[in-house]
Amino acid sequence: MQDITDIQQNFINRQFFNLTLFTLIFGVMFYDVINYLGFSYVDEICAVLLFLLFGYKVLRSKTWEFDRLFLITLGIFLFYLIYSFAIGSNSTTAILTDFVIQIKPYLSFFCVYAIKPEFSDNQKTLIRQIIALCSIYVFVIGISIPVSNLIDYTFVHPSRLATAASILALFYLYCSNYTKTDKIIFVLILALGIFSGRSKHFGFFAFCSLMIFYLNQSFQMKLNSRNLLFIAIAIALTIVVAWEKIYFYFITGGFGSGRTANDLFARMALYYYSTVILMDYIPFGTGFGTYATYASAIYYSPIYAKYGMENMPGIAKHAPDFLADTYYPALTQFGFVGIILFFSFWIRLTIKAIKYFKAGFHKEAFIALMIVVFFIIECTSDATITHNRGMFIMMILGLVFSDMNKYSVLSVQEKEINNEQTVAV
Repeated sequence: MQDITDIQQNFINRQFFNLTLFTLIFGVMFYDVINYLGFSYVDEICAVLLFLLFGYKVLRSKTWEFDRLFLITLGIFLFYLIYSFAIGSNSTTAILTDFVIQIKPYLSFFCVYAIKPEFSDNQKTLIRQIIALCSIYVFVIGISIPVSNLIDYTFVHPSRLATAASILALFYLYCSNYTKTDKIIFVLILALGIFSGRSKHFGFFAFCSLMIFYLNQSFQMKLNSRNLLFIAIAIALTIVVAWEKIYFYFITGGFGSGRTANDLFARMALYYYSTVILMDYIPFGTGFGTYATYASAIYYSPIYAKYGMENMPGIAKHAPDFLADTYYPALTQFGFVGIILFFSFWIRLTIKAIKYFKAGFHKEAFIALMIVVFFIIECTSDATITHNRGMFIMMILGLVFSDMNKYSVLSVQEKEINNEQTVAV
């Protein structure tokens, strides 16, 4: 979508800036406080406002140009919606609820990417100042974890403090000049998540800290022995610092433990049964609202009884506490086809980010690659991607890809103008 006036784009930029600050403050930092008070629709409001801003740009545009991947993604979700109704996967309310939850992060990414917003230097400075205040807030809560229950009334769970630290760090880096000092501040903000005690954050922190100084201006993104060795070391270090949870969930809690299926921990049970269910529902899975999701817990899915899971701790109908506590098993709803499509989406973004890095967009490409790594790690034991914080990270992802695409197009146009001027001379 192009050809809107500067006045209209400036209006979009101002409103997006206001929406971004609103989402950061009320949809990330104080979301759980507001939720504790009885209001749990902040992220839905933010999503609707973002979609309205996207709709405004569509209506004001002289051309109707949509990103092809956006249309493909919408088509895929609509297909699964129809498929879910066709097979009667769950109640209508459950299917629609899960449809909205599952599509929300992708809509956030594509809407931001489509409206192509820009922050002014003054706006970026204000954002960095707000992030500094939020970081102090996270620090105070983090150091209080061993001695008080303050986190119960703020972030509710330590893992949410960790994701808040990740968001603040990534967003700070986006609004920075990407100097050495900015990189150090990025690492320090990210380090606040260590207070959570979450092993997966330890792994993400280790990986980001190594990569941000390794992927410098002079770095050549090639598959040579030096780069492969460093990446292998970075991945190994990430696994080492996150080993406690890897061992807990995938060894003592599951395969190799000598336990029966009914003895598995809730998360591992979801992984275990997902392999069985996938084989029974080839190729499109069980449909929306059926497995390892919020909707499948609230509108209790018949799949759990069918596979004898209805009495398992954390999965039982009377206390389904861990049904929406991981994401990869939820891909069972989309079958082998959906799993391939999910990873294809992230692989495509990774390849594009690498190409942009080679083209000189080092800051933006680094943030994009670290967001991919974040979700790869996070999806193992949380459904952050479909939550409020996942939505905000997808907005950041939309921002960096919008910037890279926009400035690369401008660069090409400038080269063409220069070539024309040279020929004319």
